[in-house]
Amino acid sequence: MQVATDIHKITQESINYPAVLKEIPDAPEVLYVRGDVSRLGQNQLPVIAIVGTRKPTAYGIQVTHKLVSQLAGKCVVVSGLAYGVDAQAHESALGGGGITWAVLGTGLDDESIYPTKNLQLAHKILNAGGLLISEYPTGMPALPHHFPARNRIIAGLSDKVVVTEAPESSGALITAKLALDYNREVLAVPGSIFGEMSVGPNQLIAEGAGVVKTHRDILDIVGVVEQDNLTEEQGLVYKTLMPVPKFLDELVRETRLPVHEVNAVLTYLEMRGLVGKRQGKFMALK
Repeated sequence: MQVATDIHKITQESINYPAVLKEIPDAPEVLYVRGDVSRLGQNQLPVIAIVGTRKPTAYGIQVTHKLVSQLAGKCVVVSGLAYGVDAQAHESALGGGGITWAVLGTGLDDESIYPTKNLQLAHKILNAGGLLISEYPTGMPALPHHFPARNRIIAGLSDKVVVTEAPESSGALITAKLALDYNREVLAVPGSIFGEMSVGPNQLIAEGAGVVKTHRDILDIVGVVEQDNLTEEQGLVYKTLMPVPKFLDELVRETRLPVHEVNAVLTYLEMRGLVGKRQGKFMALK
């Protein structure tokens, strides 16, 4: 698949500007989006931010991978394309067949993306149907003050913010504080009391953050229905609907199932309250 190169500029008046982001008091007036910008405005999945240190331990990498792999396909995973936990979150979402969005503190053109070593990862995100998002125009380089500002967009876009591993002084904790200011729920993965990289999450938990032991702790909070009790065909149709609503012919094409089977599955999912229909399109409701 060809890497998306079009960079779209949208304002708060655009139908593709996320309503949830407008809720925050310092929402950016303009967003730049690389990829299919309609996915930003039409997204029906819960949006979960996964953030943490740029220098994770083996535990931090392991727990981030485990959680995000199991969230993939059930949530949009948002992070900042930085080294460490951010990059692992994006990679694990992609590895699990899910959608991930990267919020950058630079322009979205290849020459501006930072860190440059994650340019290939940015391309993988786009090729998988994900998005690159920034408030900075093409050509804007990485400047130190851009990254704390970028964190407010991560928090503002998200329903929940999960910190997997972070030291006492970490940009991830800035994101968590912003999320609390924006009335978003913050969750954290507990770690060793002797581990420098667990000081941040442990402190968040002490202050009232939700404790994450398994991915189900996140799914329960955002109200996602797992697909364990669906047949393979039912799960396929439901998962195909989760990113954005689709017409029947789109579902048939993307699932490669016979039209009569897709219709039967849709009827069953509608009866269970998992799927609805609006303006001719079917959408996942949970």
